[in-house]
Amino acid sequence: MDWSYIIATASALFLVMDPPGNAPLVQGLLQNVLPKRRFAILLREMFIVLILLFLFFFLGEEILGWLGLSSGSLNLTGGIMLFLIAVGMVFPSVASHDPQAHPADPEPFIVPVAMPLIVGPAVISLVMMQAAMSANESLLAEGIIALLLAWAASSLILFFSGKILDKLGEKGTVALTRLMGTVLVMIAVQMVLNGITEYLKSLPELLKS
Repeated sequence: MDWSYIIATASALFLVMDPPGNAPLVQGLLQNVLPKRRFAILLREMFIVLILLFLFFFLGEEILGWLGLSSGSLNLTGGIMLFLIAVGMVFPSVASHDPQAHPADPEPFIVPVAMPLIVGPAVISLVMMQAAMSANESLLAEGIIALLLAWAASSLILFFSGKILDKLGEKGTVALTRLMGTVLVMIAVQMVLNGITEYLKSLPELLKS
């Protein structure tokens, strides 16, 4: 089992899910909920997140086939989306981190916590891309482990986000989010380069057809 691949994949997915960046939003959405109820809501939402991740992971190849997409196009699309998200993390606007900018639902269900805050378009693209790359049982098992690691790490941060935010403070949270965004920019650029490489490799066959 290739643990370097697992760690790299889990890290990329963790960065895209962006739990430190979503923590202030989640806390803002749950500010009108009793503290004892918040944990139950987060537990439910993260369980829904896990179901969604597995859904896109196991049906990713079928979805690509239905849509007539190649792994190269998915790399390009995911890379561009990741880049846009990463730029927003590095240069955040005030509105994007203002809880009042989001609908104040006393107990959100699926929307907006599970989706699209955590499982957004970029996460879906990345999970589907990993599913397309998992052609054999070994890579399939490694992809599942990476997915579980990223989900578990994100869940822990969101469960203890209140205490973490108090410790980091506003400046510390912004600094951490920008650091993760910078790393995510590099991952996004690499994904775009991988997509271009795959497209160039398939170009002769496309020209023949």
